[in-house]
Amino acid sequence: MSVVETENDDPLARWLTGVGLSVLDGVLGGSLDVVGVLDRQLTIRYLNWTTPGVTREGLIGTNALELAPPDYRQIASDTYTKVLETGIGARFEIMYWGQTALVWDVRVGPIRFGEAVIGLIVVTSDVTEQRRAHVDRDRFFSLSLDMLIVVSAEGRFKRINPAFGETLGCDAADLIATPFIDLVHPDDRARTLEAFERILQGKPVTDFENRYRRVDDEFRVFSWRAIVDPVTGDVYAVARDVTDHRATEAQLRHSQKMEAIGQLAGGVAHDFNNLLQAILANTGLALESTRPSQIEEHLTEIRSAAQRAADLTKQLLAFSRRQPLRPVPVDLNELIRGLMRMLRRLLPESISVDLIPGHDLAWVSADPSQLEQVVVNLCVNARDAMESGGRLTIATENALLDSRDCELYPWAKPGRYVLLSVTDTGVGMTADVRERAFEPFFTTKGLHRGTGLGLSTVYGIVQQHSGIVDLVSEPGKGATFKIYVPAQLRPATEIGDQDESLPPRGQETILLAEDEEQVRRVVVQILEAAGYRTIAAANGLEAIELLGKQTERVHLALLDVVMPKLGGPETWEQLRSLHPGLRVLFTSGYADVRYQSRLPPEAEILEKPFRAEELLLRIRKILDSAAG
Repeated sequence: MSVVETENDDPLARWLTGVGLSVLDGVLGGSLDVVGVLDRQLTIRYLNWTTPGVTREGLIGTNALELAPPDYRQIASDTYTKVLETGIGARFEIMYWGQTALVWDVRVGPIRFGEAVIGLIVVTSDVTEQRRAHVDRDRFFSLSLDMLIVVSAEGRFKRINPAFGETLGCDAADLIATPFIDLVHPDDRARTLEAFERILQGKPVTDFENRYRRVDDEFRVFSWRAIVDPVTGDVYAVARDVTDHRATEAQLRHSQKMEAIGQLAGGVAHDFNNLLQAILANTGLALESTRPSQIEEHLTEIRSAAQRAADLTKQLLAFSRRQPLRPVPVDLNELIRGLMRMLRRLLPESISVDLIPGHDLAWVSADPSQLEQVVVNLCVNARDAMESGGRLTIATENALLDSRDCELYPWAKPGRYVLLSVTDTGVGMTADVRERAFEPFFTTKGLHRGTGLGLSTVYGIVQQHSGIVDLVSEPGKGATFKIYVPAQLRPATEIGDQDESLPPRGQETILLAEDEEQVRRVVVQILEAAGYRTIAAANGLEAIELLGKQTERVHLALLDVVMPKLGGPETWEQLRSLHPGLRVLFTSGYADVRYQSRLPPEAEILEKPFRAEELLLRIRKILDSAAG
């Protein structure tokens, strides 16, 4: 009898009786697969076949784990337990070593009695020839593209194809019989040896990466697939060099990190702008009311400090690409020539400056003030790298970039560019410094010698212009910054600021909506000092309510773009329906097009921080335009 003696209430025994042992024997008697039935204790209750020299009856009643090779008993136990607990089938492979190696595929399924799992049915198939065929296939896989090695169980090279030797810069024959681990980067050796042991146990490895040393001591990153030959015990491995791909991924991650830091910087700048607005405006009013008292000197210093803080904010905004562009066609050669006098004052006499203007240089569409900031920041950075003197070279030329040049910069498109390069003969940068050079607040200068925003500002301005920044530098060999700005076909126009006369006073009524109390209070003072009647609200909903109560005409609404409860654009939609003739001027510490895109196309916006003269001038222009 093929079944162990059991109690009458044994559900597995009843299952076997119900299926019919004679039926199982009849169906499986000629099968090449080994089929067994186990109870929950993994005791063999049925078997259709035996191993040589052992009868089937001799195996009935024994524990199934005793039939597995010692190295595979744990994986067999884990698999059987998992199927008993989950009721979901599983499979694994085991290898028997003898005069020849045999590989068996083991499939395990649950036997149910109602909802309960009462036992297991195990089907084992000989897949030795299939696995040997897989090894033979991998042995010759993509020899022209991939690297192939054969390593003995002791970890020494037995065979190496030419591609592997060429990648490492050596003759493949010179590596035969040497330990493969000697070529692996020291930091990768422990996990490489762990993976090698798993392969020897019959567990294939895919997508395993480590670093191999070339003869010139450069390390290359290899991605591996490996399997053991069950007959010979050798390990067959196919590798692909992914060094350049991983470097590209690292650069892309760095670019994404810079984007995240930029968003943070922009948010900080917005809050800072609201504080600056109150400082600058209050200082302006105090100066007007105290001249020529002794307080004037101190107030002037306060305004000077606040203005420096405002300049710092502009750098944050430039890095975060939230500083609005005012592009015009620009001749980069002329822009740099116009800066040379100022640059001479910035640079010590120990630094010589060469300007090499490009011939027939294309125009660029750019904000000239921001491009000037790029040039100045790069020259100041070069100055600090040449404390003992040196040579600074500023050059321009036309350039053509293809899709490969732009692949790391999603905002850039292939085409014609103007290249600005700034080269110094300074101390140069290590790889770690190069990687962090454009991060905000990162600096290698001493304490109190810079904010660490110079190069990050350059990065933000160039990106906002859809351009590319490239840095080449080595310790002791200076540095070259290459700035690529998209070329334009339009001719350049004059660069310069226009002087504006101070605006006249007014008598109209202005509705102000501003959520920052300090800003709201000082703007009311500015407007009333200029003769305007002012109605002040802390948010959009309050502004709508106040306008509804007015019996006199309100001429203009002065609205902050971003406010709690109801923002400026939404407030304006309701105000204009209540008062069709009302005009509007928006203000915001955010100079981001994401916010400006919510504004009406014809809307005017005044950026914070603004001076009292700027505010009054803009209001007067809007009111006079309405009257006209």
